[in-house]
Amino acid sequence: MTEKTFAELYCEQNGLKPEEYEAVVLNRSLYPHARLLAPFVRMLWNDHFAADIDFVRNVARLRRFREFAFESEEFAHHPANRGFWRLTVNLRISSRNLRRLVRATLHPELEPQVETETHTAMPFSSKPSAKGKTRAKQSSEASA
Repeated sequence: MTEKTFAELYCEQNGLKPEEYEAVVLNRSLYPHARLLAPFVRMLWNDHFAADIDFVRNVARLRRFREFAFESEEFAHHPANRGFWRLTVNLRISSRNLRRLVRATLHPELEPQVETETHTAMPFSSKPSAKGKTRAKQSSEASA
């Protein structure tokens, strides 16, 4: 268990001030099309994202990833999380996007590491591949 909350760790890892947390996490967790439409939605219905803001605030206090499921369930049953625009058009936060942010922040060691190769061997050549083996050695090891 970590001593710091999700919000503290997220701000620390992303160079944010604590007062920037809510807006940044809300924006990063919205569905892509909702991100584009959010400024217009706020002009029309200033409380449209009330359930989303509550979700982001509740998740801010998490210290364990396993507690996310409870907060997600609370969000699903939030009284303001109703209506055509939120449930059908998805003008709301994506709990999957937020879950990915929380997991990557609280447990970065679980995130897949992307290996980048500096160079690759030409097909059917005897030049060493990025891992230092020739194609001939690789094929003989595979058949053995």
